Amino acid sequence: MKYKTHFLKHDFSMLAILVIPIGVAVNFVGGQTAAILKLPLYLDAIGTMFVSMLCGPWVGAAAGALSNLVSGVINPSVLPFIIVNIGVGLVTGFLANKNMFSSWWKWPISICIISAITIILSAPVVVLLYGGITGGGTSIITAVVMAAGVNIWTAFLGTEGIFTVLDRILSFIICLSVIRCIPPRILIKYKCGCTFIKNQNKLPPM
Repeated sequence: MKYKTHFLKHDFSMLAILVIPIGVAVNFVGGQTAAILKLPLYLDAIGTMFVSMLCGPWVGAAAGALSNLVSGVINPSVLPFIIVNIGVGLVTGFLANKNMFSSWWKWPISICIISAITIILSAPVVVLLYGGITGGGTSIITAVVMAAGVNIWTAFLGTEGIFTVLDRILSFIICLSVIRCIPPRILIKYKCGCTFIKNQNKLPPM
């Protein structure tokens, strides 16, 4: 019980709790924008990654879960993808804990890991539950590829996989750019904020 109390106080501090709604709002706006404009991107995990990079895995996972629950009120089809957003939050947070965002040469490795987890967790939902067509912008491309006679799994990996990587690259750039605009006196109050303060001079300009 003592460990659990310490865990909650350390990870879910007041600042961490306050940043969760920001992450949820960013995910909602990004996801709705991509859906309305039929963009070949998702933009629904930017907030999750941002929260995770600042506050660690558990707070990031909470932001990811809440994002899908909120978005699910308007679009129930996103509810099965809650496991994906939770996974993104956990992995991004663990990478932040391991200083994987501290040097520019670690960025591609981190993005590949986050993208791989996203693809692994989303593949069963997209293929088995929705038959490869989710209604998003990438689904149009996937449908065309499947119509050409390509296997559904190959079509998924060939389209959703590629655009997932592009989406995570864009999400990471946005998150890191915002974090680097936050003053050190504010960053230091977040669990993973010190990582970005200590390595600010080592990072190339965005």
